[in-house]
Amino acid sequence: MKNKKSIDFGNQDLNLQQNQSEGLVNKISDLSNRLPQDPQDIPLADLNPSRMSESELLTEDYERESVDEYVRLYHRNRKERWLYKTKLFFQKLWNGPEEPRDDYAPRISKLEFLEELPVKFNQNIPLSYRRILLTVYLLFWFGLCYSILIPYLTVPPYSSDESTTPHIHSLTCLSLREFWDGKNAACGLNGESCPEIAKHSGGNDVVIRCPALCDRGSWTYSLIPIGDQRIKHRGYFIGGGDKVATKIDDTQLTNPYRADSYPCGAAVHAGLVSPFWGGCARISHNSKNQPFFEPAKGHYGVDDSIGFKSFFKLSFYFKILRINEETFHQCHDPRIVILIINVLLGLPIVYLASGAAVYWIINVVGFWTICLATDPPIVVDASDPQDFASLISIGLERFLPTCSILYILWHCSAKRTLSEPTSSDEKMSYLSRVILWYPLFWLGVLNNVSFDRLPVDRLTISDLKEQSGALLAVSSIILTISICAVIQAYKIWLSGRFRKYLMVYSTFVLGLVLLAQLPGLSLRVHHYILAMLLIPGCATRGRTALLFQGILLGLFLSGASRWGLAAIAETITSLKRDDPLGKILPPTFTAYDSSSGTLQWQLIPDGVTNVAAYNKYSSISLLINDIEYYVLDNVSSLDLRSILSNATAPIYDLVEETLKNGIKDSNGDIPLYIRIGRKIPNTKVYSDFSNAAVLKWPSGNLTLPLPGLT
Repeated sequence: MKNKKSIDFGNQDLNLQQNQSEGLVNKISDLSNRLPQDPQDIPLADLNPSRMSESELLTEDYERESVDEYVRLYHRNRKERWLYKTKLFFQKLWNGPEEPRDDYAPRISKLEFLEELPVKFNQNIPLSYRRILLTVYLLFWFGLCYSILIPYLTVPPYSSDESTTPHIHSLTCLSLREFWDGKNAACGLNGESCPEIAKHSGGNDVVIRCPALCDRGSWTYSLIPIGDQRIKHRGYFIGGGDKVATKIDDTQLTNPYRADSYPCGAAVHAGLVSPFWGGCARISHNSKNQPFFEPAKGHYGVDDSIGFKSFFKLSFYFKILRINEETFHQCHDPRIVILIINVLLGLPIVYLASGAAVYWIINVVGFWTICLATDPPIVVDASDPQDFASLISIGLERFLPTCSILYILWHCSAKRTLSEPTSSDEKMSYLSRVILWYPLFWLGVLNNVSFDRLPVDRLTISDLKEQSGALLAVSSIILTISICAVIQAYKIWLSGRFRKYLMVYSTFVLGLVLLAQLPGLSLRVHHYILAMLLIPGCATRGRTALLFQGILLGLFLSGASRWGLAAIAETITSLKRDDPLGKILPPTFTAYDSSSGTLQWQLIPDGVTNVAAYNKYSSISLLINDIEYYVLDNVSSLDLRSILSNATAPIYDLVEETLKNGIKDSNGDIPLYIRIGRKIPNTKVYSDFSNAAVLKWPSGNLTLPLPGLT
């Protein structure tokens, strides 16, 4: 009887650090020792050359259980090998390379002369002379910008014929209360308080001065209802256009815009004001009420204007600016000129100066370029001396804490990247500083014309849903940041500091998680905060650090100078801006009785538990075409037909003119957009309003509003 044989795997060496070939030899040798030694024990049939494969010679005398055991252990060894490799990877990741290195960006060999020029400049010119030269250069720089910018901010715009030219109003890209008080019932009953500017002008023209960048600056980031439309994340101008359909006077340049349109946004839409240089424009309110407003194509790549298919009580149109061939001064915004000057004059500093001088001079210039020119916190009306003083005050208020943070960022990151090598064996690339760090710095500084143009307002679910392309843009941003983070993490690991920075960023993440748990607050990682968090991770000397650090410093300055050091956790109410709050709900439309002409609504919507809070808002405000026409005392219906048919009612003439000249459907009806809200009597305190119900007049067909608030 043949003795049962088995393979003893317990003696196999499982140490995977041995050479694989040596392990294979040992395994075959061990198996060979277990083969029969007497040739007579080998079956004759096995001597057949066709069956003399190596695998058969090694396994013929072993039972199938032994083979299965071998396979099982082989796969177990493969698993152990992977576990070992994973363990080895994390050990090496934690401990870093055996010889850490953090090399400067290599010089551009084909431009070696230019790379060596700053070194020769600093070696051949004494330090005292260089300081004097730098001081004179900075004074020249300051004087040039001062002579261009300060007159625009302090000298009111004027014309050569002041006797016939009205006062020139300096506007923002949005609107002033002088032109329109706001949405919903802000203009009071029958819209009597709007526009204030038309009352003061006595029916004369109004001349406005618009800043640059109003192609995007005239966007509304809070919900504004226009009839049954909900307008947000686009330019706010209704109707208009430069193809005049009905001539009002010989100097008319555009069709009428609805009076609540943003004037400077409308001027850019009409092609009368440049988004690059700003400019002056002349407005007339003589177009008065209009039966409808057709959408029109815009200039300079701005959106088409918004259409409105019903009447509005007031409108304006643009006229020729130089009616009497007069000349206008101080109309054009010099911010692009200031930007170009600062970029060009900063080049010699970045190329020739020391790392510390580059860091502080360029960051200070960047801060004040944003504050005074490219994205100021307030738009200065030069006719009011306090406006310019307020701008400087806001800038100084934000400058000191910004410098404190810059000091920290210099010592924890930028100093390592920008400073010159201390060893004669090392050489840094001055051209890389000019080509990589400097352009990316200004890209971040110009956040309002670069990243702000992406379809992303804020990283909240509601905002991302409201903007088309927002999810794609956010995904691209996250992917880009992730790739850059991996690249820079590898550079940190090469320098032997990965363990330190892993602990630092773990602390950052833990802190953000804790802040996100604060009750009643929402975590808001503003772009200046994001830059502060990421800049310490750019504390290396290579080209990637120059790229990432430049753009992050620019983004930090953009946030700190324009918006200030806003809180990292904000209340839910502050995040809503001017959107509906949802605290006091409006009544709910229920029906319109076409036979009696009665419009009905439910005073307190279903599901409201705190009924007592509604007792304070006892009056009912009814808006028709976005103007408040009726204020009622806690009633649940209104005889709308008798009111619209009453010749003494303020709205009667508007309805009749629209029935004659407006846009009618196949039944001869015009749309009336009706919204309802609550009001505290004898005050201007209102609840949110409903979405618009659409009443077809005079047939009386009512389309109830969609759920939602305005």
